[in-house]
Amino acid sequence: MTKTEFIQKLASDVDTTQKEAGLFLDSFINTIGEELKAGNEVSIMGFGKFSASLVKGRTGKNPQDPSKTIEIPDSNRIYFSAGKSLKDKVNENLTKKASKKTAKKTDKKATKKTSKKKK
Repeated sequence: MTKTEFIQKLASDVDTTQKEAGLFLDSFINTIGEELKAGNEVSIMGFGKFSASLVKGRTGKNPQDPSKTIEIPDSNRIYFSAGKSLKDKVNENLTKKASKKTAKKTDKKATKKTSKKKK
């Protein structure tokens, strides 16, 4: 899904214009970025947690000429940890499929036991 498609879906779901939905999304992204830049974590209950961690600069190899070294500057690595509600939503179909498979296995075992008793 692209940003444009996301904005269209968001606008449709909350019955607003695509322009307003776009402004909301841009504000959401900017707010998270500003908080991470300031060294804060952003936790959204059920959705997830954004955090940033400083990665120290180091000396690395130039991929175009491995005999030369380059200085890799400090940078912030951004992490996202999905919340329980989001994980449950993403795994919803897997859970249903697993439940069906378990039920089928249980039915097969019960059928085998019943057929053995009849003999």
